[in-house]
Amino acid sequence: MHPIVYYALFFAIIGAIGMAIANRKATRDVGKKRWLKYFVYILITILILTSIGYNFFFWIGLIIVVACLLELIINNRTCNPKAVQMLLSFIIFFIIAFGFLLYATVFEWPFLLFIYFQVFIFDAFCQITGQLWGKHQLAPSISPTKTIEGLAGGWICCIAAAILGATWIRVNISEAALFGLLTGFASALGDLSASWYKRKLNIKDYSNWLPGQGGFLDRFDSLLVVGFFYYFLYILFLKAGF
Repeated sequence: MHPIVYYALFFAIIGAIGMAIANRKATRDVGKKRWLKYFVYILITILILTSIGYNFFFWIGLIIVVACLLELIINNRTCNPKAVQMLLSFIIFFIIAFGFLLYATVFEWPFLLFIYFQVFIFDAFCQITGQLWGKHQLAPSISPTKTIEGLAGGWICCIAAAILGATWIRVNISEAALFGLLTGFASALGDLSASWYKRKLNIKDYSNWLPGQGGFLDRFDSLLVVGFFYYFLYILFLKAGF
């Protein structure tokens, strides 16, 4: 069995413990919402890991892209933003989505697994460490719930995940740590960008299609940007290595 199964299980248990501790300070309703979000995210992670292992990740990625596009269309029509803003949102989305889908096709499954493991850990532990220790808002005008402590915790865990997966793509520890830094950066950029556009549209969630997640764009913003980012790096630097 691939080591990621044990690593993912370990991090999922640590995350659940952290969630339980954080929820001691929360109301019952908030705690229920957090657990719903957590367990749905675990199910999503299992699906994506399975799709990578059994070579249908591109099709899952295509479903994600189509769902995100539908959310973008519906919210732009409902909120009726300025024409320039709407046009730019679609142009940027199509560029990112196209790069993400190319990323899903050019890389072999070990690299896809290596990168998604980092994204999964980053997303989960940004939230958990933020709930446990978050005191300083990261970008209050974009997302009041995101904290500097949450970002730091998620980024550190992302680097740890990259180091744990170093042997999957045959890189050394320092190279793996660099991948962790880059993945954390791209993940944070995707997360903040999606939150920023929600504020521009003055909406709380992109949709209720994924229970507790705030929509496909909210759930997969990091993954889409990370995929685009690594395809861009592939074109510039990594192609010779693959």
